[in-house]
Amino acid sequence: MSQGTKPALQSRSRATRDKLLKALEALLKDRTFEQISVADIARQAGLAVGTVYRRFENKEALIPVLFEIYRSRLEASFGAGVALDPNQGLRTMLRDLAARSWAFLERERAIVRETFLYARLRPDLVGQEWDALLEANIEGWRTILDLFGDEVRREPDEAAQMLAYHFNTSLTERALFGEDGVAAGMTVTEVDFTRAIADFAYGYLVTEAD
Repeated sequence: MSQGTKPALQSRSRATRDKLLKALEALLKDRTFEQISVADIARQAGLAVGTVYRRFENKEALIPVLFEIYRSRLEASFGAGVALDPNQGLRTMLRDLAARSWAFLERERAIVRETFLYARLRPDLVGQEWDALLEANIEGWRTILDLFGDEVRREPDEAAQMLAYHFNTSLTERALFGEDGVAAGMTVTEVDFTRAIADFAYGYLVTEAD
């Protein structure tokens, strides 16, 4: 085998893998992971079913890959940190971050929905990296609170945990489940909703604890 053959095979293998993942993501826009079969993925990708099994032992083996996609896109959007200007004020910063988070959830809804679901249903497939991601989120909030320390009236470590939970739970629940969740029947627009989420957080942060 020539030295150029192996890189060519690797390139084709990556291309096939990418095609399968693209097909899966397309299917997830209309169905849940549970509703999608290996045959569906192969058909969408224009490949034989055996091609899927040559790269993934079973459908569940795609769960860690979905998580990796989610994490890479999250890091691409927030990994470098949000450009913060202390002069803009805490409330404006929270509103900007809520709007940016909402945009990410809307754009990546299919991937995020399954990642969140299987992080709970099959944590063995996701591994400890999910916990590390949550910790990184809390640490990010801790950094933000330090920057706006002159406005914050709460203990920073506790506040960082509360903000991570508040933003992740409120924004994620409506963005991912909409009419199928507790947001069913809400008439508040998405813009007003994200602002309200930020304002709730602001009210908490600037109020002295009893």
